[in-house]
Amino acid sequence: MPTHNEENVSDPDLTVQAVVTDDLRDWLLAELRFPVLAINSRDGAPNQSVMWFDLDPDRSDTILMNTMVRRLKYRQLQADPRVSVLFEDGLRWVAMRGTAELDAEFGPALDHIQALARRYGADPERYAGQERVIIRISVEKVIRHD
Repeated sequence: MPTHNEENVSDPDLTVQAVVTDDLRDWLLAELRFPVLAINSRDGAPNQSVMWFDLDPDRSDTILMNTMVRRLKYRQLQADPRVSVLFEDGLRWVAMRGTAELDAEFGPALDHIQALARRYGADPERYAGQERVIIRISVEKVIRHD
């Protein structure tokens, strides 16, 4: 069976790039999006979660997400920080691959989830007192389908 090498795929609808461009950042923030975060479980099986996100204002190649310390996702990311994030809009989609770093400063992480809650129309007080971490995803590859 032949192996699929995405670097050699000639699909006119696909664009592969190494950076998050300004126009892509604009598209990501133009409306409320619910990306799917894919991580690897300890046995290698994929684990997917619909997440809230925002973009790091200081680092154009960084996606910010948030999770509770007690969640399995936190432990799985500690064991294997490789991730993929998929954003879709009908037939248009963007997949990003990268490496996650966990920022376990609980004060900033709590502020972050409360800001995300406001952005997504949820009650920020629902998250008061939770032990949370910011997931900082450094994007290494962007695959766009337009």
